[in-house]
Amino acid sequence: MNGTVPPMPSSLEKIPEPFQKVQVMNETEILGKRDPVQRLPRQAAHYAQIVGHFLEVKESKQIARAMAAHFQRLAKYHEMLLGTAASAASDEDQAD
Repeated sequence: MNGTVPPMPSSLEKIPEPFQKVQVMNETEILGKRDPVQRLPRQAAHYAQIVGHFLEVKESKQIARAMAAHFQRLAKYHEMLLGTAASAASDEDQAD
């Protein structure tokens, strides 16, 4: 997302398992941040900032690629949120 596309590695080597893992956030916090209800508004705001920068500061291929990547992520969160809404609606229909 920083404007460069790294080259493909010449060979794909297996990455070794780490000998230690440290979790910084608790599970509740992690699950909350993965919730599409939380992610979609943040991603929409971030996308709007990138578009604003593209329009007002610099039109470049790098920023256009970043916009495309963020838009794909935004669409993914949008679909996830719609799935959550559809699931909640079907739960309400079954409760009636």
